[in-house]
Amino acid sequence: MRIGIIGAMDEEIALYLEAMQQTKQTVKAGITYYEGQMEGKEVVLCKSGVGKVNAAVTTQILIDTFQVDRVIFTGVAGAVHPALNIGDIVVSTDCIQHDIDVSPLGFAPGQIPFTEQWVWKADEELMQQAIAAGQKLEADVQVVSGRILSGDQFVASREKVQWLYEQFEAHCTEMEGASVGQVCAMNDVPFVVVRSMSDKADGSAHVNFVEFTKLASERSYAIVRNMLTAASEGSSVIVYSTQNCIDCNLVKQWLTAKGLAFEVRDVMTSRAYQEEVERFGFMGVPVTVVGDKAVKGYQPAELEQLVSSLSSN
Repeated sequence: MRIGIIGAMDEEIALYLEAMQQTKQTVKAGITYYEGQMEGKEVVLCKSGVGKVNAAVTTQILIDTFQVDRVIFTGVAGAVHPALNIGDIVVSTDCIQHDIDVSPLGFAPGQIPFTEQWVWKADEELMQQAIAAGQKLEADVQVVSGRILSGDQFVASREKVQWLYEQFEAHCTEMEGASVGQVCAMNDVPFVVVRSMSDKADGSAHVNFVEFTKLASERSYAIVRNMLTAASEGSSVIVYSTQNCIDCNLVKQWLTAKGLAFEVRDVMTSRAYQEEVERFGFMGVPVTVVGDKAVKGYQPAELEQLVSSLSSN
């Protein structure tokens, strides 16, 4: 698995550059892509630059040239939800471009005209991994999931913050995430955006922006690092699943009761699923895979036999 990690600014990728074992650097469209290893995982790191166009170009190159299987966008944002404070973390449930406004023609604010989709949902598995990783941070850090807004503007007024909160029920605002989400969705690549609050998006950012950006970047980095560490420590058991699947939930509960770590992959977004279909000759959900063996459906006896190979390895 190859993971693409994007930050918009130098401060947002500096810690990754220090931590990763680089193997190669490539410049495309003026953007430097760093290939290497981090926490035992294969990663491609890059700085997109600020703004939606930069982020979209960067993401498409990550997918086309570097063949990443999933994308994590990490960095800082301005808090919109009144319960958030500087340093708190928001993990995206979905993303919207708040600065698209064709409402005079009858479209909702944020809606892309003449298209069915304009809310870009984060991958459920990545979202849960990020939340779990955030729970390993200091006790005073609030980690929540919620809607992230993107626009080519630095929001700096209380009135605008109030409008964004009321109109979109948003948690925070930044300048890249929704375009990353759109490009990923168009290419069927799972994504999640992880943002730490550097300011309240209310005009007070100038007070200690540099200091708060450093703190926020450190916390965003810590979450992604924890995500990679957990994946590396992770399991030999993979469960291909989908939402609202009763048997999928039964398999997960069975594995949990056995005390087994497992990785959940959504069949709607996992590129590996089709390969597994061809390898094992059946499709549908759930499919539980251990090495070169698999069990379809919720079948405790067969699952018991499947996972017994783990203790003998």
